Amino acid sequence: MKPPRTPNQPKTHSQTQTHVQAHVLAQEAAAVTRVAMFDLDGTLVDSPRAIVEAFAVAFEAMGAAPRDPADVRATIGLPLEQAFGKLLGVPQDDPQVTEGVARYQEAFRTVILPRARSLVFPGVAEGLDELRRGGVVLTVATSKFHASADALLTAAGLRDLITVLIGADDVTHPKPHPEPGLLILERLDARPEHAVMVGDTTHDLRMAEAAGIASVAVTYGVHSRAELEAARPTFVAETFPDVVDRILATLPDSGPAGNTLVEDMLNDRTYHIEFNGHLTNHVKHAVVALAGLGVAPERIKAYHDNYVKLTPYGCPVEPARAPQQTIEDDNWLQLIGKRQDFAAHCEFFDRRERELGMPEMLRRYLPRLLSGWVGALQHATIHLGWALDSGNRWMAIEGIAYLAFAHVDCHPERAAVHDAYGAERPKDSLLRIARYWEDNRQQLGAWVQNVVDDTTADIHPELLRSGLQSRIARTLGEGHPRIYETPAWVTDQDTDASWDQLAYLVTLLYLAEPGDFLLLHLMTALHAMRHIADALPAEQRSEAVKCYWTGILGVLFSRGHFARPGKLTALDSLFDTDMAVDDVTDPRWAREWDWLVARAVEEEEEHNPKLVYVMRAMWHRTGGRSIYRVAAGQFTATPELPATFEQPPVD
Repeated sequence: MKPPRTPNQPKTHSQTQTHVQAHVLAQEAAAVTRVAMFDLDGTLVDSPRAIVEAFAVAFEAMGAAPRDPADVRATIGLPLEQAFGKLLGVPQDDPQVTEGVARYQEAFRTVILPRARSLVFPGVAEGLDELRRGGVVLTVATSKFHASADALLTAAGLRDLITVLIGADDVTHPKPHPEPGLLILERLDARPEHAVMVGDTTHDLRMAEAAGIASVAVTYGVHSRAELEAARPTFVAETFPDVVDRILATLPDSGPAGNTLVEDMLNDRTYHIEFNGHLTNHVKHAVVALAGLGVAPERIKAYHDNYVKLTPYGCPVEPARAPQQTIEDDNWLQLIGKRQDFAAHCEFFDRRERELGMPEMLRRYLPRLLSGWVGALQHATIHLGWALDSGNRWMAIEGIAYLAFAHVDCHPERAAVHDAYGAERPKDSLLRIARYWEDNRQQLGAWVQNVVDDTTADIHPELLRSGLQSRIARTLGEGHPRIYETPAWVTDQDTDASWDQLAYLVTLLYLAEPGDFLLLHLMTALHAMRHIADALPAEQRSEAVKCYWTGILGVLFSRGHFARPGKLTALDSLFDTDMAVDDVTDPRWAREWDWLVARAVEEEEEHNPKLVYVMRAMWHRTGGRSIYRVAAGQFTATPELPATFEQPPVD
């Protein structure tokens, strides 16, 4: 049981109202999101020469005459359809354009990607890192298709620095229309006066001007200085270090001391990842959430310090432990899920990241670890995914180490696509499972209880002290056929679409049982899994969706009950409609979010600021879907610890 806490003196309504209003005003003053937008080709990566080669390969494959390289260079910065239409002298919907785009994309994979790291302009990697450490959010607005841009940034070793990527196929009107820049601002809840666009063509500068954004023209790319100056950029830069100086001098000061304060908390190595046995130290998750919500750094530090002194469970966090062994490539697999020597796991992944770089380290080790994402009640996944969200290296090292340390396998290898469910959408799949539970509630409840009661299962002794973690581990270890009858959308659908639909579904489940502690974790873990999937090569991202879908079914089955399909259908009818979309420009909703943030900051239970952070991010991402605003106000409470916690931890 939790030890009793000393109760606070209740506040009067007027005192609470005054306090919240003061917090909102302070938050408005402190919450400045500074955004740097970059073009890709000719700005971050010296790809114009390679692009000319790729066009030449495409024209040769089409049996068409080669084009003058100067004419090809003049199209760089335009979407591919426009470029081929212009070079071929045909409309964009001509079949030759379609063939040209396909041939170019194949040449892109064979000509440009293998050379990507060598094509990064001098000073770019270091400059982006400096900007990010200075609290500037880094984004890319490109005329490339999203997948191609993602692949190029990944191959160049820059993808993990970029928070938002907008390609030509992400918008209705690509550059020079302002839509790409405005979409970035919308996703980040940022203002035009707090952003700078950097590009090497007039298309970039015209987009910035139309969006009301300051611009930096770089002279080392495609268009000449005379062409660039004719487009009236705010600044002109000769080198990327000059670009960095211009950005930092132009954007409003969001408080470098505050940024350092937040980074210091995320970089801190004072405390162990768990306390009182297997309870996760969530304080860095709260720091990421509060910083993302625009809370003043000093207030975040106070929240952090209060948590480490006395968690909501009534005990403090524990000091870090020294490593007791050395983990290498030849023995790391043997230690997965053994809950042994977290510090040694950190040393291993820290060393490998320094040798390989973050993108390559993640691509190398994540595929083996994804299946264990439910471990530690999904907090290892949250730790890593939220570290990638915030761009903090050490927290990411801790996160992948925790995934290895606390791995609980959801066994995606058992999953097989079921032909009978080929036409299903994610919502159909969830309702099918809910109906199956309603029709077989008694038998399924008995099956779960038998699995949970099985003392022969290979479960770490420490997890036996935990009600929830033990149930999940045993359920996934045994497995149920319905968990692994996989619908086709899991593997075949665009992963971004799957994440959006899954976010809606887990939020729907949460509203069916508002405040449910376990269901809240599924929402915050999905936010993390999305960032983790983005760190994988594009062809592997559906595996993350499969692991997530398989894992959440295991978690839901482990509870021994399921939301009733009638209730889910009724809630869906309320929220899956054009009427259930808020106008994101309406100040009423901005004020409501301010109040939700103010409430969350006052909550000792750190899952509540995390809830608000994730729900607000989804609200913005989906253009104001009301379900996320409604769910954000459904706070949870710290659960009582089971009687098994009276036994000492098993390390």
